Amino acid sequence: MTTMPLHPRIVEVIDALTDAQRLMQETLDHIPAAQREAPALPDAWSIAQIVEHLLMVEDGSGRLISKLLAQTADTIESDDSALAHSLDRFQVSNPVRRIVAPPMVTPAAQMTLEQARTGQAVARERVMAAYRQASGRALATVEAPHPVLGPLNGYQWGLFLAQHQRRHVVQMHAVLAALTTA
Repeated sequence: MTTMPLHPRIVEVIDALTDAQRLMQETLDHIPAAQREAPALPDAWSIAQIVEHLLMVEDGSGRLISKLLAQTADTIESDDSALAHSLDRFQVSNPVRRIVAPPMVTPAAQMTLEQARTGQAVARERVMAAYRQASGRALATVEAPHPVLGPLNGYQWGLFLAQHQRRHVVQMHAVLAALTTA
């Protein structure tokens, strides 16, 4: 059995998701043991809460992405131009601009870092599997609103997840810096 190569746009989404996941995992791997489960500082989330938030966003966005991808079942992608710049207006800054998370993705602070990390990794793999299955479909033809960014198409939702994760890696570094000076 031979498998078809992935469409270039799906490769781009998968690569963005993979790179952001690797960056987060490397960051988490280098956190000193004493800071892994450190409680949140005033007006900030702990590292575990950040990863729990990423899990919640990944899980919810993954369900939405699956619905969008299902709507493209009978479509064929004819465009193979790059997607990377489609979210340039939302690039991650350092320091990150604070955005208050809606209640549905606000961490409850009831997970350990490892529980949140494992759950987020599983949710990320589900999202990437859904994109692999949708390879060759016209994912730019469907969209759903994001509460801050506005309407995003089927590709942009995957790119958003990667960019969102990178944003929170920057936040993790800020939290770690604050912990070492506290």
